[in-house]
Amino acid sequence: MRFRRMHKLYASLVFVLTCTSHARAQDALIPDVSPIPAPRPIRGTTSSLDVPLQGRYRLTLEDAKQRALATSKGLGLANLGIKEKREATAAAKTDYLPKLLGNVTYLHFNTDLGVVNTIRTGQRGILPPTTQTIAVTAINQDSSFAAITLAQPITKLIAVNAAVKIARADEQIAAAQLAKGTQDLLSGVSQAFYGLYGAQRIQSALQLQTAYLDQAYKATSKPELRVASIEAKQALNQVTTQSLDIVEQLNNLVGLPAGTLLELDEPMPTEPPVHSADEAAQRALYCNPQLVEARANAQKADAAMQVARSEFLPDINIFGSYFNQTAAPIIQDNFGALGVSASYTFVDWGKRRHIKHQRAFTMAQAQQNIQAIVDKVVLEARQAYVAYEQAHEALDLANEMIDARVALEKSTKEPAEVLNAKAATAKAELEQLHADANYRVNHAKLLQVIGAN
Repeated sequence: MRFRRMHKLYASLVFVLTCTSHARAQDALIPDVSPIPAPRPIRGTTSSLDVPLQGRYRLTLEDAKQRALATSKGLGLANLGIKEKREATAAAKTDYLPKLLGNVTYLHFNTDLGVVNTIRTGQRGILPPTTQTIAVTAINQDSSFAAITLAQPITKLIAVNAAVKIARADEQIAAAQLAKGTQDLLSGVSQAFYGLYGAQRIQSALQLQTAYLDQAYKATSKPELRVASIEAKQALNQVTTQSLDIVEQLNNLVGLPAGTLLELDEPMPTEPPVHSADEAAQRALYCNPQLVEARANAQKADAAMQVARSEFLPDINIFGSYFNQTAAPIIQDNFGALGVSASYTFVDWGKRRHIKHQRAFTMAQAQQNIQAIVDKVVLEARQAYVAYEQAHEALDLANEMIDARVALEKSTKEPAEVLNAKAATAKAELEQLHADANYRVNHAKLLQVIGAN
């Protein structure tokens, strides 16, 4: 499934965001040179301006999510699983109703089965000499017996009710697994989208940086400019490599052909619908699919205990039958009956008791699992909110740093100091791109945790 590629994708995103630390070449002096031509197009990025339109696709985040939902084979399998469980629930409910049963038996004997009957008997059972005897057939040589029975279980309805509860719980589990897969897919798409969006912007900035440094080195031949240029090119190579990998991952997630050039268009994401770590935790508990699945498993354990307890009751059924027979000529061919049947196992050597204890332990495990998942969800939600807040603060500081660097650059008069100020401003802008990408990724992670993606 596409969900299984998420861990590899997240690792790529982290690497893209961290590899910009190699861009310390911004500390070098960048002289004020004339504008340079547009950077060489990179496959899979928006800086490619001379590629044919056939292999390009303008992609927004909402479009990416809708395409991923429509093309995901994993979600299709999960939907089929839900339909399967619904049919199982419907099948279990039918056991509430009485069953109409029919059977037919045909027998061919080697001879007629009969006894000798007398017309009259003598005293003390002794037949007089003139007594007449007749051979009467009791069961015909060719005999058939047919029955139609309408049977309704009584005590087994307890087990039927438990079976319906288990089927419904399985349906809830399948729905929770679909919701979990959907959340993971949408979060993965969002993080890939934002990671690629930030990587493309960082890539474009590094391309401009390397071009400026190359021109500066040609103009001044300063060794430090050459070192700065090489370091910038190394950072650009790393960002480009990881960017291409994310492009292919994103193309696969959204169902686009391999090698499609993506033009990303997305404004800054809106504020999340939570304003504190506690609020994030409460919302996560309300909609977390893993918690829904754990509670459904607890319901299954309760239903299994219900079945175990019902085994201590007798099995009682009521029925009505209609018969047709050709076996015994001495009784009528068609007749009916109403009845009650009951059975009970008196000695099973403790089997039912042990099963009941087993179900009790299963229930205890299910309850402890719920508490463990609650603690995990609360921790993840609080961590996600804290990471989002830190990323938001870092982005605000990066924007403030750009404003401060620009103001300092404008107030600088000496040529050497102007060059230093321009280099510092360029470095601040690159760090702002890194902070912006990190903010978007953490924003997507928070939305996933609280179920708002």
